[in-house]
Amino acid sequence: MIPRELRGTVAALMLLSAGGLLMHLAWHPPLLPGVPHGEPDNLIPFLFGLAGLIAVPLLVCSKRTWLWGYLINGFGVILGSILMAHDSIAEWQAVPDASQLLLHSNLHLILLLMPKVIIGQRILLHYKPNGAGRMFTPGWWVRHFVYLTVVFTVGGLIGRI
Repeated sequence: MIPRELRGTVAALMLLSAGGLLMHLAWHPPLLPGVPHGEPDNLIPFLFGLAGLIAVPLLVCSKRTWLWGYLINGFGVILGSILMAHDSIAEWQAVPDASQLLLHSNLHLILLLMPKVIIGQRILLHYKPNGAGRMFTPGWWVRHFVYLTVVFTVGGLIGRI
């Protein structure tokens, strides 16, 4: 059962996840039975989308499992942001101008993903009203975003050699 104080928060998380999953399915269908033009590479983002829609809300509704849901949600946002940014950058032929960066990149999709971090913080504060010390602060998430960006960048550069 969803705690009364979290009902709106979990509903917002599910609506954002459902919208993102449907948007992703329209552009990048996974290879599933009955899905025309599906690609095997799109199965992993599809599974992460399902996790965001089903598993994360279920996990954050329990005092014993909320932290797992919180972490899956946060790292899903980080990985989704990095991979969408990479997808945009990989298609650039030259240094983009401001209109190309704002209107013809995945920036708008990354910005739509960011509220999930804020929702996650509300869930954290529900279970730990005084916060979690140095962990799970906005700075903690930014550091992990930078760490994973460096890992993906180095991996991409090594893969091109």
